[in-house]
Amino acid sequence: MKPEESRDFKRKFNRTICFLLCVFLLDAFVVYLLINYAKLSPTLSGFIIILITSVLYLCFWLICAKIDKKKEEKLVKNKFKDPFSKK
Repeated sequence: MKPEESRDFKRKFNRTICFLLCVFLLDAFVVYLLINYAKLSPTLSGFIIILITSVLYLCFWLICAKIDKKKEEKLVKNKFKDPFSKK
């Protein structure tokens, strides 16, 4: 594995882990509300959680793709720019 690939893998892995931790906490809270207060069956609440998580992951993936694309464009644009020049 090349160093660039390793760096990209670590960044994507860290993003995904943070997303999963946040979504897990949100899902646990929503399931608690659905089962205890809305009195829904566990099967229906599980299906709702799967839908919510899927939509959130799709949004997360699109945002990360945009961020990576902008970062790559910025790198290509500033590839030959001298960091010590005052232009």
